[in-house]
Order: sequence, then C-alpha cells, then structure tokens
Amino acid sequence: MSIKNSSVASIQEGLSTAESIAITTDGWTSRATDSYVTITAHYITGNWQIANHVLQTRPVYESHTSDHLSGILKEAVIDWKISRSNVPVPVTTDNTRNIANAVEAAGFSPHIRCFAHTVNLAAQRGMDVHQMSRLLGRVRKVVTFFHRSTTAAAVLKEKQVMLQLPLHKLVQDVATRWNSSHDMLERYLEQQAAVFSALTDKSVKKNIKDIVTLSDDDVKLAEDVVQVLKPLKTVTTLMSTQQIPTISMILPLKHRILASMKHSGSDSTVVKDIKAAIALDFEDRYPDTDRALIQFLHMSTALDPRFKSLPFLDETTHDTIFKRYLLDSCRNSKILQDILTLCAGNLQVSCKSFEILQDISTLCAGHLQVSCKSYPAGQINIVCR
Repeated sequence: MSIKNSSVASIQEGLSTAESIAITTDGWTSRATDSYVTITAHYITGNWQIANHVLQTRPVYESHTSDHLSGILKEAVIDWKISRSNVPVPVTTDNTRNIANAVEAAGFSPHIRCFAHTVNLAAQRGMDVHQMSRLLGRVRKVVTFFHRSTTAAAVLKEKQVMLQLPLHKLVQDVATRWNSSHDMLERYLEQQAAVFSALTDKSVKKNIKDIVTLSDDDVKLAEDVVQVLKPLKTVTTLMSTQQIPTISMILPLKHRILASMKHSGSDSTVVKDIKAAIALDFEDRYPDTDRALIQFLHMSTALDPRFKSLPFLDETTHDTIFKRYLLDSCRNSKILQDILTLCAGNLQVSCKSFEILQDISTLCAGHLQVSCKSYPAGQINIVCR
C-alpha cells in the first residue's frame, strides 16, 4: 500500500469513529499565482484528544463563485463521510462574501468567521485613517532605507551600541498583516534615538533622499497608536498560538476589544478616529441579529470554565443563556429522557444527595415539577407538566 493510500485509510478510520466533525476551509494563492482551496477536518477522539486532518488541497481553475465553492465543500463532506444524522457540520472560514455564501448554499452550520481574520480586518480599518497612513508611510521609508543600505545598517548598529540599545533590526511591515505595522512602529520607537543619530551621521546623510524624520507630534501619535493596537496584537497572538478550540473566546474578546476602543478624555482627534474605525468594523461582526450563531457562541462560552460566569452580559441575557443550556441538557440527557418518558403521572426517584436533587430540579425547570419530601436521604416527587 502506498503512503498516500495508507494515510487516507488512517484518516478515514479516525473520521468514522468521530461523533461529530467540524471543518475549516481557506482559499489561498501560491507564489506561482495558482489558486487553491484547503479543507481540514477537526474532531475529538474517544480518548478526548483533538484530531486535525488536512483532507484536501485542490487547485481551483474556475471562478471563485459561491456556487462553485459550495460544490467543493459538499463534495469533500460526501467523499470523506463527514455528515452525521441530525448533527450539523460546523464550518470556519474567513470573512470573504463568496465563501460565506458558499457555506450557506451548502447548508452547513453554524458558520463561524475566523476571529483572527476579523481582528485583522478591523485593524486594517484603523490603519486606513488618513493621518495613520501618513505616519506609517514615513516610518516605512526610514525602515526600507536601512534595509537596503548596508552602510546605513552598519552605522545604525554602531549607534545602538553607543546608546546601549538592544541590537534589534528595524521591522518592515507587510501590507496584508496589520500586526507587522504594529511591530514596525513599536520597534521604531524602541530604536528612534539610534535611528535619528544614524540618519544625521555624515556617511549616511549624504545618501538620504526623500526621507523625513518623525516630528515630536509624529512620535507621540506613534506611541498612542501602539497602545491602541496593543489589545488587538495580544488577541491575535493568543488566537494564533492556541492549540485548543478558541470558539469560546470570541464573544469575551470582542467585548474586551470594543471596551478598549471607547474614547477617553486624553485621546487626540486621530486616536479617536482610529478607535472609531476599529469599533465600527467590529460591531458588524457576529451581529446579535444572527440569533442562531450568537446562541451557539454564548453556549460555547458558558461551557468554558474561564468565562462561564459570562461577565460581559447583562443579567437578563445571562439567565436566558443558562436556562436554555439547562433545558437543552435536560432534553439531551438519557436519564432525564427516561424520566420524561416514564412519568405518565407521578414518579418517585430516590435522592442520594442534595446535589442530585438540585441538578434535577434545575435542569427540568419548566418541564417537570420537582419536590422533595426530605433530603439528603429522601424521595424526589417528580410530576410531569
């Protein structure tokens, strides 16, 4: 058996044992400008280990229409036997409209937009603020100059030693990665004394063309921007380094980011504009109007011990979520299903502990009327409503 066939057989065996499977998909372009779509499956094994398998990376020669992408997704789900009876197929993608429409057309749910990509889009909106773009352009020119001039790079290193600064290279940002712009500003601020000293050195100054050093106002803006973007940078790093599912973190982190984007009395006009742009973009993501998705995200968060108190929600919404969760648990629990089926009238179930009584009473609120004659060692009287 070939390596490919052996790998496929192993993956199929693992998928066949999974109770439910989620998939992620992403479209990307190679250096040769060829388009591809990758689909990955995720599930929990019988030993409670997370398994991840790249099912396919296939070229896409046709137009990336929603119908075509939908066909690719459905074909993969069928080929790898991912569907389960009465169990939805969750899909995680980026925020592009064609893939969102494709997931909807394929009938998969819930559809979760990648939170790291969502943060990237919001941060890009902040970067597009005019004076922010101007600041990044100035810093980018300085960084590019030191990257391209070996003489300037050598002088910069001498100045770093002289000023006892870390021997760090300046960071060049990448247009598609907003956090690289954050890193570029942060590194420039760290090295600004050495940069200014190097740019005024005779051996470097004579080769400088069309480079403007930052004014005091520019430096102040750069410092403020780094602080504004810090929560987004932290979230991006957190989401990128996690080895466990991060869906429970989406709504708490969205709440924290929006809270950090509120205006303060010390904010300059530019900082206010940047915060407003980021907040406006974020508010449209995971909207409350998508009730099915929001309920799914809330339930996921409630099951995470780190966030189970749901402190970012008002009391009414908090109570509603837990009541819904408890009722769903009641419906899905085999023991409680048996109780519901058996009790055509009254049914007595022995109560071994007060905790059991509390659990049953809470879980079945609204479905069963529960009373206890005496506890901890008594009888629970359960009456079907």
